[in-house]
Amino acid sequence: MRTEEDTPLTERVLLVESRASQEALTAFAQGFPQRSANEEALFLSFNYADVPVGRQFDCCFRRADPSDAVRATVTVVAVTQQFGASWDQVPHGWKTLTLLRFEPEVPSLIRNLPEASVWYEQPISVYISDTAAWEARTANE
Repeated sequence: MRTEEDTPLTERVLLVESRASQEALTAFAQGFPQRSANEEALFLSFNYADVPVGRQFDCCFRRADPSDAVRATVTVVAVTQQFGASWDQVPHGWKTLTLLRFEPEVPSLIRNLPEASVWYEQPISVYISDTAAWEARTANE
C-alpha cells in the first residue's frame, strides 16, 4: 500500500495507455456501470499509489508534450483488473482497466487514443493529474 501523501508530487499521475475496445469491455468490465457519453474505459499502467474510486483530478496532458494540457474534472468511477471483479481503488503498482468520467466532456486527447484489447498494446501517451502535479512536472521545462 502506498498513499498519495507518500508519493512525490511529480509522480502523482495516472498513466494512460489506451481506450478499451469492445472486446476488452466484454472480457474485463462486467462489473462496470453503464457508461455515459462523458465516460471512457481506459487501460492504465502501473499506478503511483492507492487511488480510491471517487478521486478527482483536473488536468490531462500528453506525455510527449506536457505543455499540451487540457483542464477537465476527471473522476475515477470504477476499477477492475481481475476479470470483472469490481475494486474500490486503483491499487498501487497495478495495471488496471479504469472507468473515468470527464466533465464537461471527454477531451479530444483522450477520445483520439487508440483502442486496445489488453494492456501493453499501446505505450503510455497521456497523463491525468492534479494541476499541482502538472505544474511540478513542467516547472523546469
